[in-house]
Amino acid sequence: MKKDKKKVIGLTIVLAAVAIGVYFYTRPKEVTNYDTRFESEQEKPQSEASQGGTEEGIQIPGYKSIVIPAGKKEVSVELTNPEENKVYFKISFYLPETDETIYTSKLIKPGQHLYDITLKKEMEAGEYPLVVKYATCSADEKRTPRNSAEVNCTLVVK
Repeated sequence: MKKDKKKVIGLTIVLAAVAIGVYFYTRPKEVTNYDTRFESEQEKPQSEASQGGTEEGIQIPGYKSIVIPAGKKEVSVELTNPEENKVYFKISFYLPETDETIYTSKLIKPGQHLYDITLKKEMEAGEYPLVVKYATCSADEKRTPRNSAEVNCTLVVK
């Protein structure tokens, strides 16, 4: 009787683990309105427009990875606000594993690019989960907050 009980408990645990795995694999991503303009080590932009439901068709650049050198605060990363947007961007880099923001940009106008940024701390070599957060506000004098977005990617520190 005890062997049967152990088998049932073991099977229940395995099925629960499979169900959890299926859920995380098939669940919708947090960000559905970004384009792939800057995927894979900040490649040159491709001409892809974002689709979907952010206000006024705000285009959000997406990244698969961002590569920076180890042990430096001053790094080169291309951050841009597509010129089609009618909002300012404020871009932040957030490390979910340590719950810290390692970079926050100034306001970026539509069509403006940032290439050289200063991180809040030097990063050690390795790969880290990174959330690129986009806060947006109107491009007028009022700077009214608009939609925001988050893009999950990998920070590669070499």
